[in-house]
Amino acid sequence: MQLTHVWFEIPMLTDAPALLPADVVRLKPLPGQPPLESAAQAQAIFAGATIPYTGEVFDSLPNLRFIVRTGIGIDNVDGDAAAERGIVFCNTPDGPTESTAEHAVALLMSVAKRIIPGHLGMSSGGWPARGELMGTEVQGKTLGLVGLGRIGRRVAQICGAGLGMRVVGSDPFVSAEAAAQMGVELLNQDEVIAQADFLSLHAPSIPATHKMINRNSIARMKRGAYLINVARGPLVDMDALIEALDSGQLAGAGLDVFDEEPPAADYPIRFHPKVVLTPHSASVTGDGRARIEQMAVARVLEFFSGQRPKDVCNPKVWEVGLRG
Repeated sequence: MQLTHVWFEIPMLTDAPALLPADVVRLKPLPGQPPLESAAQAQAIFAGATIPYTGEVFDSLPNLRFIVRTGIGIDNVDGDAAAERGIVFCNTPDGPTESTAEHAVALLMSVAKRIIPGHLGMSSGGWPARGELMGTEVQGKTLGLVGLGRIGRRVAQICGAGLGMRVVGSDPFVSAEAAAQMGVELLNQDEVIAQADFLSLHAPSIPATHKMINRNSIARMKRGAYLINVARGPLVDMDALIEALDSGQLAGAGLDVFDEEPPAADYPIRFHPKVVLTPHSASVTGDGRARIEQMAVARVLEFFSGQRPKDVCNPKVWEVGLRG
C-alpha cells in the first residue's frame, strides 16, 4: 500500500518527518476547526496524548490504516476498537525512557533538597532561614517503585547504583530473579508502599491502578515520606495527597502528571509549598524527542512497506485482518 497522506496531531519538534517520502502530504489541525476535521484523508496518524481515539473517531476516518502514539502512554487510544476495524496501533516505548527516568530522579532530588523554596526565597531578594530549607539525604534511604518497566528499571539503576539507595519494587509481570538482576528487591505493592521513604510511580493508567494512591494507601506510608509521579495523573487521589501534605503525613511530592491536564489555574496543588510541579514535560528533551519522533516515523515506514512494525499495541489486529 502506498502512503500518500499523514496527519500530525501536534507539530513534530525535530526533522524526523523528513524521513517520510517527499511526496507524502503532511496534514495538521487547522485553526478554528475541530482537530480531526483535517484528518479525513489520512492513512496514518501521529497521535499525541490529548485526543481520545475511539471507535467513533476511527469510523469517521475511512482511509486510516495506522496510528502511532508519539510516546509511551496508550490510554487515550482504544486499541481494541482499532483492531476491530483493521487499524494497526503502535507506540514508541523506548524513546522517552532515559529522559523520563532522569526527570523522576530530578523531582526526587528537588523535593528532598528543598530546591524550590530555596530558589523562591533567593529570587524574591531574601535569604531563607536554614530551618526552612532542612532537606533529606537520599543515600541509604528506601526507594519504592510501583512498576518495573523500562522507566522504573532505569530509575532503579540511577538511584541504587548511583545514589546508594535501597530499592524495592512491585510489578506483577516481573519475577524476583529478574528484579534482583535490576538491583531491586521484589515485594508486593502494599509492602513497597509501607517501606518507601520515596515512592515513585511507574504504572499504567488502567482501572486497577485508578487512584491507587489514596487515603488508605497514604496512611500506610511512612510519616514524612515523599511521593513522585511521572507516570499518569489518575494514579493519585489529589485531594488525599493535599490532605497528607497539609497534615505532615507526607513531607513532599514531585508531580509531572495530573488527573486533569492542565489542572485548573486555582487548583490548590499549584500553590502547595511542599510540592514541585512540572507540566507533563518529563520526556521533553531534545534527545528524547528525537528518539520518539524518529521511532514514530520508522513505524509508519515499516508498516507501509509491508512489514509488521515494532511495538504493536493491538496485536490481535493481525487475527482480525487489516483494513482494506
